[in-house]
Amino acid sequence: MPTIREIACKAGVSHTVVSAILRGDNERVRYSEKTKRRVMRIAQQLGYRPHRSARGLAERRTFTVGICFAWAMAEVARHPAMAFVMAGVSEVLGQYDYGLLLRVNPSSEGFLPTPHLFHANEVDGVLLVGAIRHDDPSLALWRKSSLPMVLVSTPPEHLPDLNSVDLDNFGMAVQAVRYLAQRGYRRFGLVLPGLDYTCHRENLQGFEHALSELGFPFHPSWVWTVGYTADEGYEFARRFFALKNRPEALVFLAEMAAIGFARALIEHRVRVPDDLGLVVKEKFAGQMKCLPGVAALEPSYFQLGAVAAERLMGLIQKRLEPPVRERLPVPLRVEGQTQEVIRP
Repeated sequence: MPTIREIACKAGVSHTVVSAILRGDNERVRYSEKTKRRVMRIAQQLGYRPHRSARGLAERRTFTVGICFAWAMAEVARHPAMAFVMAGVSEVLGQYDYGLLLRVNPSSEGFLPTPHLFHANEVDGVLLVGAIRHDDPSLALWRKSSLPMVLVSTPPEHLPDLNSVDLDNFGMAVQAVRYLAQRGYRRFGLVLPGLDYTCHRENLQGFEHALSELGFPFHPSWVWTVGYTADEGYEFARRFFALKNRPEALVFLAEMAAIGFARALIEHRVRVPDDLGLVVKEKFAGQMKCLPGVAALEPSYFQLGAVAAERLMGLIQKRLEPPVRERLPVPLRVEGQTQEVIRP
């Protein structure tokens, strides 16, 4: 690893000038633009990378971002989407030469930790990831914290000014209903993992809004919560098809449960979309390839992580002013018709 003195020797300037150039300091140490270009070119040729600890002391930063989940790590590991979120976060932080500090949430079960999980002066900002409960008491504490933070989820309605990046949960439900309505369906049901979580409450609001917009009735009894596993989706299919009065189309936004539901449809030879109109939300691309005719909402969890990390860096570097609130659109694709991709 080359040193600042080696760069200075090759550039023919003092190590003080090289240090100032690499820090971007042009106030206390003066240098020309020509000198700056020469030093930067030589540093790149030699493969110089600043020592993070020394750089942090000089700039009063840790060059580290903290991250934690609203769930226990065993639960996080079960969901493929989280790996894509982490990949997107890592991709962006690498561009800023930032490290990532993962802390395990001691509370879990959809409740976030308090800001005390991260010690003072060990991170420059924090990403809080995962579906969160609408009554999470820690959110108010994070709102008061001086540490830059981005919630990679949907804040509850009473805290709309929290920095947050999430999928457009409202819009994806609207898009799903409109798609099914365009194909002639008039009786709609909604399937969610649960209603304790802010993102699923937004799904329900979008579903109700779309039905009202189109002049279709909303049946509260046709809103089901099924849980988070494929087995729970399979069991729901048994109960659904036992109903005498049921909707002709479903917006199925419980991603993992949709796998079990699809298995039951195949076993019972239910044809989609002829026997049942169906829009599902996928946890990972291609999840519903086993079921031709299904319409799949395809969120990019990599993009979700990348955008959240980029916005957090904007807050850390004071390029952005809080509150940051961003919702990412989710395209819809019809399985077996690869040419049909519907953008929201």
